[in-house]
Amino acid sequence: MRSIIQQALDSSTLKALFCKLKSLEDLPKGQLAGKMATVIDLMTRLPVEIWFLENPKASDVKLEENILQLVEGKTLLLLDRGFYHFSFWLKLIEREIHLITRLKKGASIKIEQVFTQSYDLRDSLIRLGSGITKTPYITLRLIEVRSGNTWHSYLTSVLDPKILPPYVAIRFT
Repeated sequence: MRSIIQQALDSSTLKALFCKLKSLEDLPKGQLAGKMATVIDLMTRLPVEIWFLENPKASDVKLEENILQLVEGKTLLLLDRGFYHFSFWLKLIEREIHLITRLKKGASIKIEQVFTQSYDLRDSLIRLGSGITKTPYITLRLIEVRSGNTWHSYLTSVLDPKILPPYVAIRFT
């Protein structure tokens, strides 16, 4: 049996990249163009694919088809919140590509089943979405972990906590 591939997907405007890199902070400010996205193999920490879009305001949606063509089934994919599109997630799941991403603030969820509820961990099966084309219903797991006074919330399409225990899932993020 083939092992699970673990990959991460992140996108950023090049302007944001320049702001984060200390080595570039002294360069004169100019118009920074473009957006790039990278798929990284989490085991080797090497890039699998890098895409560049000339428009820095381009939506990450423009990269979804590339991702669907690149990523193989039996992959656990960490997604940047720019890829927070329920119909895209459903396409990934249909191809046996599972995801982990952060929950957006204010998201409307319906708890279907509680797996764990303790002082510092909540793990639940939830339904997300409104049932319309843009936000179809999707069943996911919501894993919430307390750090001090703050709760951090993660979504995964791996629905069985025995297959992906909560503390394993959050170690990827």
